Amino acid sequence: MKQISAILLFLLVITVSCEDQYLSTQPSHLVVEGWIEDGGYPTVIVSRSLQISEEYTGLDELSDYIVKWAKVTVYCGEDSVILTGKYDSGYFPPYVYTTGRMIGEKGKTYSVKVEYRDMTATAVTTIPATGPDVEHFDMEKCADSDSLYKISVLFADDKEEKNYYQLFSRVGATNKQYSASYLGSLDDAVLGDTTETVIYRGHSLSSTEEYTSYFRSGDSVSVKIAAIDQTSYNFWDDYTKMLSLSVNPFMSPQRTIRSNIVNGFGCWYGMNSVQANFVIPDK
Repeated sequence: MKQISAILLFLLVITVSCEDQYLSTQPSHLVVEGWIEDGGYPTVIVSRSLQISEEYTGLDELSDYIVKWAKVTVYCGEDSVILTGKYDSGYFPPYVYTTGRMIGEKGKTYSVKVEYRDMTATAVTTIPATGPDVEHFDMEKCADSDSLYKISVLFADDKEEKNYYQLFSRVGATNKQYSASYLGSLDDAVLGDTTETVIYRGHSLSSTEEYTSYFRSGDSVSVKIAAIDQTSYNFWDDYTKMLSLSVNPFMSPQRTIRSNIVNGFGCWYGMNSVQANFVIPDK
């Protein structure tokens, strides 16, 4: 089952009150979810915001708000590259902007500029110079369950520098899209010199299965712990906390999610990460 990206959360306009009164004249904004990783290519998903209404909006209709004709440019110092939009079934929505002409490097700063019609959105991020110091990943069966497993990571934190981390998970052999792990935003202010933490399954809005924070027998799973900068941490911390307050993020309690996108919503984030892959044993 494909994972819906975090950008769809921002396809909503703020609810004015609990009496079903909605803003009706707000203009459409660009919604950007993009990332660049040390040793990886920049990837960006672009959509337009839509307004809340009392009419049901299905996932197929939400795909109409995906922007396929934007000009997306990534800058690093004096270098720049225009990304190419393409269909990719490994993502949902299955359309991304990317390029093989720029590879992320730790310690460097990257800017993105998205232009579509009369809208322009920009953002800046940095790939941390130091990645997570992972000792090992571990998988074990959950107590009192024959079909659920949990995955954890043991890593060390350098207290000589300020660090922020984000945990991600991905389920499915053909799925390319990582979801932010449930309660997976970590500020090293609350971490010890060495920390072991569970990497929970991310929320999937497109899944028809009852949500569980663990992984099921037969799942192909990839997990990741990424060092990120503070602005990226602010976004993911707000986002995952909002998910924790509601089973359905489309009906979450009203709260502000901090974004580094200027003239838009979403997040553009750099990562210095360590990844591990697992196949959960069958029953």
